[in-house]
Amino acid sequence: MKQMRSFGMAAIAILILAALIVLPVSGADTSVTAAATSGTFVSATTSSSTVTVGNPVTIYGSVRGGNLSAGVQIWIFAGNYVNVTTVPLDAKGEFSETISTTGLPAATYYIFVQSPGTNGRFEINTPKVSGFKSQVVNTNTGAVIFNFTGTGSVQDAAAAQKLSEALNQQGIDDTYTKLTLQLVVPTTVTTAAPTTPAAVATSAPATPVQTTAKSPVSPLLAVTGLGIACLAVFAMKRR
Repeated sequence: MKQMRSFGMAAIAILILAALIVLPVSGADTSVTAAATSGTFVSATTSSSTVTVGNPVTIYGSVRGGNLSAGVQIWIFAGNYVNVTTVPLDAKGEFSETISTTGLPAATYYIFVQSPGTNGRFEINTPKVSGFKSQVVNTNTGAVIFNFTGTGSVQDAAAAQKLSEALNQQGIDDTYTKLTLQLVVPTTVTTAAPTTPAAVATSAPATPVQTTAKSPVSPLLAVTGLGIACLAVFAMKRR
């Protein structure tokens, strides 16, 4: 009976372990995305996740598979600011791009690194409109997906969501990965004014009190007195 109980407990433990292995873990950070259909994988990171305004930040990573000749397209946007730059890949499929942050407002910036997939063409892009890139369009159909600026524009986290949805559309073989960058204002170091030490009150040294030293009793005087006392006692006894 004990053996059957042990066997049952062991079987339950094995089932629980198998469930933990198979079931997905919620809250996992999937920073790298890839299109399974194209077999292209994009990875990227930044030199720092938090950067002080005025300091440069480097975005670097690699692309595996797909067409590497077109390089990657890096999207950086926050609020009304949007910058889209095409960066070449080296022979190993790696890239690096340093961005200046001078003059940029402090904010959370969203970064997308996009590969054109196997066809070598960016199917989600930002054509220039009056010299400024603000629209996101599907280059296969010419349809405007959303605007970064102007009436009905989408910004920040909402824009990142829209861009993700556009890149994940059926028929789009572009692959991408996304990051965030926190741009902060420089910290101001304040120097405290030197403080004048408080005056310490001092008292004048006490004047020593003049004392008169007493002279010690002379030994001769003491012996004389003792002798007189003895004679007096002797005289009283004779009486």
